[in-house]
Amino acid sequence: MIETLEQLQIGESIMKKHTLKKLGLGLTTMAMLGFVTGCEEGSTSADGNVAASEVVEDTAQETNDDILTLGSTFEFDNLEITLGGDINWTTIDNEFADHAGADVFYIPITVTNLSDETHGLNMFAVRQFGSQGTQLDSISTWFMENDIDFAGEMRSGATQEAYMHILYDGDGEYVLEFGFLNTEIEVKIPVIK
Repeated sequence: MIETLEQLQIGESIMKKHTLKKLGLGLTTMAMLGFVTGCEEGSTSADGNVAASEVVEDTAQETNDDILTLGSTFEFDNLEITLGGDINWTTIDNEFADHAGADVFYIPITVTNLSDETHGLNMFAVRQFGSQGTQLDSISTWFMENDIDFAGEMRSGATQEAYMHILYDGDGEYVLEFGFLNTEIEVKIPVIK
């Protein structure tokens, strides 16, 4: 149970880091917090808690400006990640690949380890969605020499520069979801070949 206004503010801070897609679940959670604390919308409880619905309204307004795309820098999993602004093109040049001959675009990615321990971007922490809204197959295996999935770990403060390769399934908006069990950060990439 939430006991202080400070804990509600921490919840608000966490909500700001989520994308609009996850905001719906966050709104439900924050509304439930209002129920748990016994606050009604627009009221303050006897112990000074602000109603969760007031916090949610402020969060929704501030989150609209936080859309990430190419050229954006953000923090995820104790890493600072910058996606370059250029889209480059290649094909999968391996007759044994499931997608042999398929078009692929790739973007520069710079990752800096902000933690005090050896760490890197986990290849399972990023899901790619194509222009049709469906999850794309991972193709990083065919680009091991320079794909971020195979860049390895870094010591504290170190930086890696690599590429993220994405299977092309048509022009439109592609989405990268960074997260483990839940999407924490969403990056939208408009692609026109």
